[in-house]
Amino acid sequence: MSAMWRNAAQDPRAPQGSRPLLTQADAAALIAPARGLRLALAAQPVAQRAAGDSPARWLGRGADYAESRVYQPGDDLRDLHWRLLARTGRPYVKLHREEHAPALHLLLDLRAGMGFGTRGRTKAEQAARMLLLACAAQALAAEGAAGAVGLSLWRGPVRCVELGRGLIAVQRLALRLQQERIAPPADIQLASSEAESAVFAAWAQRLARTLPEGARVLLASDGAGWDAPDIDAALWALRSRAEVVLLRVADPVEVSLPDAATLDGATFVDLAHHQSGALPAAAARAAFARRAARRREAMLARWRTRGLRCIDAGVDRDDAAVLRALRVAGA
Repeated sequence: MSAMWRNAAQDPRAPQGSRPLLTQADAAALIAPARGLRLALAAQPVAQRAAGDSPARWLGRGADYAESRVYQPGDDLRDLHWRLLARTGRPYVKLHREEHAPALHLLLDLRAGMGFGTRGRTKAEQAARMLLLACAAQALAAEGAAGAVGLSLWRGPVRCVELGRGLIAVQRLALRLQQERIAPPADIQLASSEAESAVFAAWAQRLARTLPEGARVLLASDGAGWDAPDIDAALWALRSRAEVVLLRVADPVEVSLPDAATLDGATFVDLAHHQSGALPAAAARAAFARRAARRREAMLARWRTRGLRCIDAGVDRDDAAVLRALRVAGA
């Protein structure tokens, strides 16, 4: 949406100035419920990885039967396939699929548009909160067999950081989010949509080449500009390699404009047409809500056809509701 409003009498809770994306108290409050509602991710088969790259979910020879092959000297006699031996007269051994907790990669969208907010919290702050919540719930689920966690910060060029595994990764993510700051509105510089598309596409293609098969990618963003052909193709390539979940962050005013009684004396600013004035009438607000709903449904349909799972993680969304949605997505 290309519109926003500002109140002449500023709400003291409204976002102001440069401050951390996340406070230490908020981080602790988000990790606590995630511990209590861990998401049991299914272990993934090892593919194109050296043995010992990550702790096994199962000890010993593995749990799932994969295939059989002819017995070779040195094979463990406990793996003999006795029924196949009886049927063919030749010794075969059972091969089991080695499993590990899947790797997890996080993308936090910190572009200029994510600095917008009307409910005391910007979209960037909400995205940071939801990403920590999701990371804690998933990384802590694997206990001692957690997969590696990586973080990408998208503000101009994409910066990538390796966070480690398990609780250590969650703690490092919380610390990194406390160090990142929201730029004051006067310092925000808008990049061209073509430049942003090229940056995202290059990042997604590089990640698709380096991620182990079966990994999960969490994207915390409003999804603005993701209908560009470059980004569309990059998401498709990434989805072919990993499970991709979008934590879609939106501000309530992007869905429906408030009524006049709520914002007495407010000035409406239309960034698309470079106009300002009184808050639109009820009919105009209703038309805005209809357009917003159509655009949202079109985006969700587009992403679903490309295999993305979308979770509503808006500014007015309850943390527990997001956790429940993540549990369903991980099932």
